[in-house]
Amino acid sequence: MLHRLLLVVLVCAAAACSGSDAASSKNGEVLIVVSAPLTAQPWIGRFAERGAKLAAQELNADGGVEGKKVVVSVLDNGGSPQRAVANARTAVAQGAAALIIDGVGAVATADVTDPVSLPVFMVFEGGASLVDATQRPTLFRMAPANKPMATRLSDYMSEKYKVVALLADDSTYGREGAVQSRIAFTRNEIRVASDKTVPEGASDVATQVLDARRAGAQALVVWTRATGLAAAMRAARSSGWDVPIYSGPTGEDPLVRQRLADHPEWVEGLTFVSFRITSETGPAPFAAYRKAYVKAFGEDEVGVTAGGRRVLMPPDWSMYSYDSVKLVAAVLKNSGGKLGGPFMDAMERTVITGANGDERGFGAEDREGVSPDDMYFGVFKDMRFASVTDDILSTNLPVVEQ
Repeated sequence: MLHRLLLVVLVCAAAACSGSDAASSKNGEVLIVVSAPLTAQPWIGRFAERGAKLAAQELNADGGVEGKKVVVSVLDNGGSPQRAVANARTAVAQGAAALIIDGVGAVATADVTDPVSLPVFMVFEGGASLVDATQRPTLFRMAPANKPMATRLSDYMSEKYKVVALLADDSTYGREGAVQSRIAFTRNEIRVASDKTVPEGASDVATQVLDARRAGAQALVVWTRATGLAAAMRAARSSGWDVPIYSGPTGEDPLVRQRLADHPEWVEGLTFVSFRITSETGPAPFAAYRKAYVKAFGEDEVGVTAGGRRVLMPPDWSMYSYDSVKLVAAVLKNSGGKLGGPFMDAMERTVITGANGDERGFGAEDREGVSPDDMYFGVFKDMRFASVTDDILSTNLPVVEQ
């Protein structure tokens, strides 16, 4: 293994890590590196890892990519931008065909990958400031962007409330989500009576929730990691404040329900904005994907029960790392197995059908992989979420078994 790694590093150095024949330096392998917060954000880390590995398994069962085996290497970034950048350097040194990240340290990661034209697929963070075809040409977002999510959420809430409170954490996820929320609320003439920021991972936000209550907020919007969301819900409900609570995608993070398992009634009515799990083609593609996922890894259990039954987590977000690996395989076929410039050029003319039936692909100036029309709202009942019934784009979506 040491000899193999040394060979890779020497080849990469000789070609300045940018040669178009880099794919052949892996000795018959196509390496995909996944950098994810396995320890810091287990839900995100797990779906990033498993989606990529499932895609690799399927590709290898079908003969690989251009006759080469697809290998997925998973590195823990611990939620640290510095470790994320170090993982990007490792991907470059090992001659990776692509890097999949959750989004932590995305801008600094692009500083490492741009000079060598190593494509990076972001599968969680939705910040508008992170993707830029000119400034960061190798960074592609496969996940939903904050702007359409915040816009949809504001439009949905504008029919119900005129005064809200906003609570965000200081992570990239929280900061960027709050920025887009403020813009959307202003457009809808919704007054933000309380606007607070707490440290990432904060477990005590009672003071900020009390401020929101005293400010007369009719609804509380929480754009934090799962820990902060659970803390905000506990602070509100334990004080007797039955305010409607809305969140970004972390609303479905199992950690929220685990933290509130002692009071499952506090989870009732939590509403989150995210991407629709099934596409307009119907539920069949996702059902097939889920079947393959469960066969490979088993069901993902949330860790709570409701109605005497265990609650299951659908493998929805894992579709993004899965689609990233499948897209890389398709691009390599169009680039003749070459990386670097040829790969980036081939990216512009490659489109695949993703795990749920939606198309995935990027143009020369396009770095967003999810259509703004693909957003929906989920609401919790009995520790499971389903589409809301008072939003035209959410109402008729198929029920996803949990």
